Amino acid sequence: MLTVLAATLRFLRRNATRIGVVLGTFLLVGGFIFVQQMREAFAEQDFQSQRSQVIAAQTHASQLGLEAAEFSDLQRQELTTASETPPAASAPFNEQRISFFSKAASQEAQIKEQLDTRVQKLVSETREAAQSDVAQISGNLQKAKQIGVDDQLLVEFAGLSNKAKIEIDVATTVRGYRAVSTELKAPLSKLSLMIADQETTNQLVGQYATQAAAQDHGDASLARTGANAALTQVQADMATARIFQMDVTIVDAHVQKLAAQLNQVTTATDLEQVNGGLQVQDKVLADAMTQNLPEKALTISLKEQVIRAYSHGKQIFSSYVTTGRPGLETDPGNFKVYWKVSPWTMHSPWPKGSAYWYPDSKVKMVMWFNGGAGIHDAYWRAYYGPGTEYPHYDPYGEDNGTHGCVNVPYSNMVWLWNWTPTGTQVIVY
Repeated sequence: MLTVLAATLRFLRRNATRIGVVLGTFLLVGGFIFVQQMREAFAEQDFQSQRSQVIAAQTHASQLGLEAAEFSDLQRQELTTASETPPAASAPFNEQRISFFSKAASQEAQIKEQLDTRVQKLVSETREAAQSDVAQISGNLQKAKQIGVDDQLLVEFAGLSNKAKIEIDVATTVRGYRAVSTELKAPLSKLSLMIADQETTNQLVGQYATQAAAQDHGDASLARTGANAALTQVQADMATARIFQMDVTIVDAHVQKLAAQLNQVTTATDLEQVNGGLQVQDKVLADAMTQNLPEKALTISLKEQVIRAYSHGKQIFSSYVTTGRPGLETDPGNFKVYWKVSPWTMHSPWPKGSAYWYPDSKVKMVMWFNGGAGIHDAYWRAYYGPGTEYPHYDPYGEDNGTHGCVNVPYSNMVWLWNWTPTGTQVIVY
C-alpha cells in the first residue's frame, strides 16, 4: 500500500505541470461554456421581455380605441419576429443563437416605439378633430340664426356644443374623442344642409327658373325633359352623399315634394319652377358636400366592382376593379390609406398546399387601407369589373377574384397612386 502511494506521489510530482494545464483547460472551457449559456439566457430573456411590452402596448392601444386596421401592420411585424426559429446550437457554439435573440429583442423594441408614437399621434389628432367639430357646430348654429333658418328647426341643436365641450374635457382616449366627433357628425351635416338650403333658396329658385325658360322657349315638353334631368341629377348626388353617411333628410324631403309636383303640373311655367327648385336642392347638396366631405376620398362598390375618386363629393375618376373571391371577400367598411409603397412583393400568408396559397407576386405599387388589404396593380389579370370577383375565364390565367385586395388596371392604378395621399378615406360598400 505504501509502495503504491509513493509511486503515485512520484508520478504527480513529475507531471504536476501537465496535470495543472489539463485541469486549467477544463476549468477555462467550462467557464467559457457557462458564460455563453448565461449570455444566451439573458438575450432570450431580453427578447421575451421586449415582446411582453409590445403585446401590452397592443392591448393598451385597443383599450384606447384604436381600430384593428390602424396597427395591424405592426401586429403582423411582431408575429413574424416572434415566429422565427432560432438556430440550433449549444454552448459554447451558440453565438448565432445569442445574435438571433438580440436582434429579435431590438426588433420588438422598434415595434413598440412605432406603436407608442402612432398611439400618441392618434390621441392628439382625434382630440383636435373633436375640438374642431365643436367649434364648427357653434359657428354654424349662429350663422343659421342670422340667415333666417326656422327657429323650430334649430331646437334640436340647442346645448349640443356645450355638452360636447364637457365630453372632450372628460375624454382621454382615441375612443372618447372619436365618440364626440361621431356624436356631432350627423348634426353637423344636417345643420350644414339647413344653412345651405336657406342661403340657396333665398337666391336661386327664380334664377334657375329663368334659365330653364330660356332653354325651353315655353315648350312644355322640353320643360318637362329639363325638370326630369334635374331630378335624376339630384337623386344621383343624394346617393353619393349617403355613401359618405351624410344626413340628406332635408334635401330629400324637398326633392320628394318637387317630384310629386312634377307629376302634377303641366304648363311650361310651372315645370320651369319645379326645375328651378330641383336645381336649387342639388346646389344645396353640392355646397354641403363641399363643406363636409373630405378633399379626397375613394369609394369601392363591391356590387359594381368599381373604384371611384371624389373631391369634396364630386366624382372625378372611376375604374373597374376586381375584389376578393368567395371566402376571401374584401371587407366592407370605412378605412384610410395608411401606407403607400412601391414596388412591393406580395407574399402568401397561406402555406404551400393551401387552396389559397399563391407564389410571390411583384406589383408596381400598393396602397394599404385595411390591415393586409391593399389597392394595387395586377399584371396577372386581363379582365376587371362585375363578375371578376367570382370564377371566370381570363386569358392571363387569373380566373378568380383576389385574396381580399383590390386589383386595378395598371394605367388606372398609376392615376390613383399619383392622386391619392396617405390618409385618404376609403369607403368599401
